[in-house]
Amino acid sequence: MKSFLNPVRGWHVLILIVLFFSVTIGVNATFITLAMRTHPGEDVPRSYYQGLNYNDTLARRHAQEALGWSARVNVVDGNLLVEVSDAAGEPVPGLALVGTLNHPTNTSRDCPLDFAETRSGLYRVALPCSEAGQWHLRAHNDGEAPFEMEHELWLR
Repeated sequence: MKSFLNPVRGWHVLILIVLFFSVTIGVNATFITLAMRTHPGEDVPRSYYQGLNYNDTLARRHAQEALGWSARVNVVDGNLLVEVSDAAGEPVPGLALVGTLNHPTNTSRDCPLDFAETRSGLYRVALPCSEAGQWHLRAHNDGEAPFEMEHELWLR
């Protein structure tokens, strides 16, 4: 009995190779497109320019370390609370804290945060992202004093 591939000719091999590579390239193009739509690969926008100014970032971190400031984070009744204290444990008032609540796998879920000081050294913001799961808090002072913080959160 004679079949399509019996005997195998040159044009059979050519068609099989073209089909194989067409399927491979199509699948790769689909996966690349889906990957780029769901997570572009950058944690922070303009990361190249931030890398160029990294010495400034290190200088701010050393200045913060010299101040000895630390922060504690808590979530109470849908509010995100950040308590900032100095090396002696005293509250640090007058900061203009802003930041973001970042989702670890989907940057479209990231939420901006603008904290308000409720009492000396205690800063509060209502949680705009109420979805349960793991989140990454990044906050910094918009004022003159060098203060940055990062914290992992689990929301329920």
